Amino acid sequence: MTQAAEPFRVLSPSKDAPNPAVLLVPGCSGFVARNGINHYDERASELQAAGYFVVFVDYLSRRHLTDCAGGRDVSHAEVAADILEAAGWIKGQLDITSDKIFVIGWSYGGGGVIAALTAMPPGPPIFAKAVTYYPDCRRAMPWSSASVSVLMLMGAMDEVAIPALCDRATRGVPPDRLHAVLYPNARHGFDMRGLPERAEFGRLGYNAEVARASWKAVLDFLR
Repeated sequence: MTQAAEPFRVLSPSKDAPNPAVLLVPGCSGFVARNGINHYDERASELQAAGYFVVFVDYLSRRHLTDCAGGRDVSHAEVAADILEAAGWIKGQLDITSDKIFVIGWSYGGGGVIAALTAMPPGPPIFAKAVTYYPDCRRAMPWSSASVSVLMLMGAMDEVAIPALCDRATRGVPPDRLHAVLYPNARHGFDMRGLPERAEFGRLGYNAEVARASWKAVLDFLR
């Protein structure tokens, strides 16, 4: 009998079990490399080495898509459903610390993380902490789960995912459960090492200092 394939790609840590898990949710282009550098693989390797299971939530390839087409082909609600499914699946694995399941979403994937917070069923939260890098908040709604801690990382110069659009979603979130950081001189994609400092008519741009600072903030937050 052929063993069924796992529904999600997973990197397993070498440290003794049980271990925490981190779900990675990409932006509109998916888990692809830019200029020969795969940002998500780099982050996944670091997390794996630090003792986390890493789960890739590939909402695009599941639907045979190459990009999110501005939300026309895949909605934030669908991304949220994939996130919640992945969190439930990894929680059921034997080597997982079930109360230490975390999620990191970038751009459109960050919008999906907010949608997952909104759609989370009643009861104990399915994941404990959530990170959003420059989330797409155009359709974001407030969430009610006060048990989940959220770290939101945004760029003050972001013209793609405008930080002010997240105000509606975060209104009413207990201050001890939300830490929002607005980095000056940071554009959309500020942590993507495969980008130049200014790309696509200046709308995207890598900022090495902000990339380092934000990733340190993420690692500290997840501990």
